[in-house]
Amino acid sequence: MSGLAAGRIVLLGGGAVGSFVGAGLAAAGHEVVLIDGWPEHVRAIRAEGLTVETPEGTSCVRLEAWDLNDAYRLRGLPVAAAFLCVKLYDTAWAAALLATWLDPAVPVVTLQNALVEEQVARAVGWGRTLGGIGSGLNVLLPAPGVVRRAGQHGAAGGKVFKVGELHGRVTPRAEAIAALLGSIDSAAVTTDLWTERWTKLTANTMTTGLSGLSGLSLKAVYGEAPTQVQATRLAAEALAVGAALGFRVPALFGLAPTVWQRAAAGDATCVAETQAALSRQAASMAPDGMSGTLQDLSKRRPSEVDFFNGFIAAEGARQGLAVPTHARIAELIRAVERGELGIAPATLARLDAR
Repeated sequence: MSGLAAGRIVLLGGGAVGSFVGAGLAAAGHEVVLIDGWPEHVRAIRAEGLTVETPEGTSCVRLEAWDLNDAYRLRGLPVAAAFLCVKLYDTAWAAALLATWLDPAVPVVTLQNALVEEQVARAVGWGRTLGGIGSGLNVLLPAPGVVRRAGQHGAAGGKVFKVGELHGRVTPRAEAIAALLGSIDSAAVTTDLWTERWTKLTANTMTTGLSGLSGLSLKAVYGEAPTQVQATRLAAEALAVGAALGFRVPALFGLAPTVWQRAAAGDATCVAETQAALSRQAASMAPDGMSGTLQDLSKRRPSEVDFFNGFIAAEGARQGLAVPTHARIAELIRAVERGELGIAPATLARLDAR
């Protein structure tokens, strides 16, 4: 691989994203090491391979799976690149683990949501950190050794994977990493990682919390009129916070930020445009796609709310901006985490009750 040293591809975090990407790279002929802390998942992959279910069909891929306790085996192992795919609240220790065992020259790609590059760079170094964004993946782990993608191949409406250097320049290693991911779905190098990050964060916060609170699939959240209204309000608030922080998002689901903001304010023409854009997203999705927040809450494990709606709410407050929809969603998700509320449409109805 021009731009990268010879060696294996390491993915720390064998959740839905890590497993899907790892399987795709292995299917393309790369030597892959998938490291995860779920023993049943690791054992299933070792015994039967990793089953990949997509709208296009089902396949089984063989790849090397390690338990977290095996991470020391990275010492001295030739590695071309490492992808960080853990939950956002696990970023600090996971990055430190890679810093401990990987050769100092190995690039580390943050294939996660939200803005975590600074946290990773503090552990592994700024010079070896790259940002990776996956859009339109819509993946979940329904069982050990099984990963399912609800979105269709190439259905994101743009590049599914985007890879960027923190300094914004195009480098051979960024191009090589984008080429790796391009064997799974469309990929490109971005020269504006931070705008891409905020765009993806906005898109995530529009739907993941709505799905998590209601139990609705992502297809339903994108496609049903009541949640389209709520998603539009969330988009308008997140775009306003982003603009205050200096993120100039050119378009969201093909529409300019002003369209989302006017739609949230009740402009009928803009409402029709945003609903059509969200409905197009729904049309490309399988009916059983679950948001990450719904998966977390259903499994009674911590959600990433503090990096999504909670983060937007906190940044909005810091900028003196009103972001009531994000703040309320974060409040409701935390109540579900504490067991005070259940996952149901009635819980989501509380969003509009205040």
